[in-house]
Amino acid sequence: PTLRLASTRLRHISGMASAAQPPPSKVRRLIGWKDGAKCDLGAGQRKTADLSTVTALYASAGSPLNAASPYHAFARCPPTASFGRLSKWPGPEGSATKARLLWDRRALYVCWELEGAARAPVDPASIEADALVATLDPSGSNGPRPEQRTIALDERAECFLWQPEKATANHLGADADYAGQRYYAFEINYEGKALTLAPHFGKVSGYDWDSSKAFNVWTEALAVGFGASASPVPSASNADEVSLKRVVVAEFYWDAMGIDPDREIRIGLHRAEYPVPVKLETGIKAGKAEFNHILTSMVWSSWVDPGDDVVNFHRPSLFGSLVLAPEGADIDCSCVAARWLGARSLTVVPSPVPSLEECPPGSLLVQAKYASLCGSDLPYFRDRRAASCYWDRDGFCGHEVIGIVLESKSARFQPGDAVMALPSSYFKAHAGSKQDWYDEEVMLAGSVHQRLKECVPRMLAAQGLGTVLKMARRIGSVLGKTVVVLGQGQNGLLATRLMAQMCARDVIAVEPLEYRRRLARVAGATAAVAPAGAQAAVDEATGGRGADVVLEMVGHCQQTINDALALAACSGMVVAFGVPDDAIYSTFEFSLFFRKNITLISSVIPDPQVDFPEAVRLIEQGRFSTEGLLSHTLALSEVQKAFEMASDYTDEVVKLVIDFSRK
Repeated sequence: PTLRLASTRLRHISGMASAAQPPPSKVRRLIGWKDGAKCDLGAGQRKTADLSTVTALYASAGSPLNAASPYHAFARCPPTASFGRLSKWPGPEGSATKARLLWDRRALYVCWELEGAARAPVDPASIEADALVATLDPSGSNGPRPEQRTIALDERAECFLWQPEKATANHLGADADYAGQRYYAFEINYEGKALTLAPHFGKVSGYDWDSSKAFNVWTEALAVGFGASASPVPSASNADEVSLKRVVVAEFYWDAMGIDPDREIRIGLHRAEYPVPVKLETGIKAGKAEFNHILTSMVWSSWVDPGDDVVNFHRPSLFGSLVLAPEGADIDCSCVAARWLGARSLTVVPSPVPSLEECPPGSLLVQAKYASLCGSDLPYFRDRRAASCYWDRDGFCGHEVIGIVLESKSARFQPGDAVMALPSSYFKAHAGSKQDWYDEEVMLAGSVHQRLKECVPRMLAAQGLGTVLKMARRIGSVLGKTVVVLGQGQNGLLATRLMAQMCARDVIAVEPLEYRRRLARVAGATAAVAPAGAQAAVDEATGGRGADVVLEMVGHCQQTINDALALAACSGMVVAFGVPDDAIYSTFEFSLFFRKNITLISSVIPDPQVDFPEAVRLIEQGRFSTEGLLSHTLALSEVQKAFEMASDYTDEVVKLVIDFSRK
């Protein structure tokens, strides 16, 4: 059984997935045609139109727009080559962009994944309509329909479709050879509105085409993973911006365009965006000069690069080949993954086998042996937070994982090595903020993964222990101090044991579940009490002074940070370790924090070059016990049961392990 796991400096696809292990040299994305031939679907670098091909898989489930999550309906689809600035065109490089495609006999379905800060559409009331028409259509016709005109000034995703009158045999020749042939253009802004036209090559017009029955659009800003990865805490360029990926899903109906899916089809896929927000002067309507300035300020990108300096998407040399995979043909989905369907609902589905071909140095392909459920998974399972923020591509859930290296692009690891591999959150949170340990050369060298002496379940705890060790380094010595640990899940129990081993005078564990209080006493707590008895226990231990250090290990609610403030002594320390669900804590008792002169620190994302190696050593040498942590082991086929148990705290569950060898 293998886990879908590949990592890069900014990418780590992991997940609860298993499959019959393919030979390492054959781990490729392949599609099987009815004649038995194979076509490589790996997305490479941008090339000329003759050398550019994108494959649309058959949409056996129907339109993605009818799916619970249109975005995730494309999870199995191979991407286009990454969009980029055309090599000889002016302007800066655009934001990361890819597209994925499906099709059936009714329509072509395209999903654009658009990173970068989205700019709001232009207000139609701020422009001079006649001047805009003259700018867009110098031929003197009526130009775009009134309701579509300002879309030309918006950031947008674009799809152009063309069926050549004669087969090109993958050799387009000169653009002039196709003068007069009709194609169809859809330029879709981030509100789902489209500027549409059906022009002929060599002419700009075609705005009179009635496209009302030719397409449909779904679009949303999702906090999903960046750079083809997933992350529970999407990285942000600064604290004032939430990193969202704009996702546009559109369906284009063959019949409305007169396109026969059984004949050759060519496709143009592009993006237009602004490097900075567009601001039109208040009270003055924009005219032709302003329009030209706006249009020339745009950053243009595409999945095809014609290699010339002719700034024009409306020509045959920007149309790559569209391959429609036959029904029943598919990429190699011999892996499987647990996929979120809705509140408290998971299912195990086929998932593509990953490849290292597009990954930079330092990347690993790992055969998973064991993964464990993380507490940060549960709010999404319970539907308290949008799953789009977390369940991105197949594989992120299950990010606490150990396994065996199948393929390596790192000099530090060889096939057969046992490793603890890290999830994308470690990469994304630090790559964006450049926090203390982030170093690009270290990431590229693969130095963030940890070699294990043996691949056994207890080593799963090394990831959690690493995060707790980082917290302990931030706290400093607790010798002779009273420490309160709020919450006795896996990390709370690890913290309780570590504080006891660091010789704290008192370690008071606070936990509502009685069976976890028993475990806390075994871990070294001097007292283990329910939340209602926490204040009395602290008062008894400190003579009413309060705790020197309070560790908030719960997260996912606002009240526990206030509970920590209440238990802390004046000039004491409160550590925020539990993952927050809310960007702003509106109930935070600031006056109590202020009047008690409390030091409040956070601890998240350990240094993988310091804390994780130390955690691995401590567990492997037997100097730090994982007793009582890994309470249950289930097969991937039982993942629904596993999440229900973890979410509902049944059968005295602490930490659930998925064993990929179990059937």
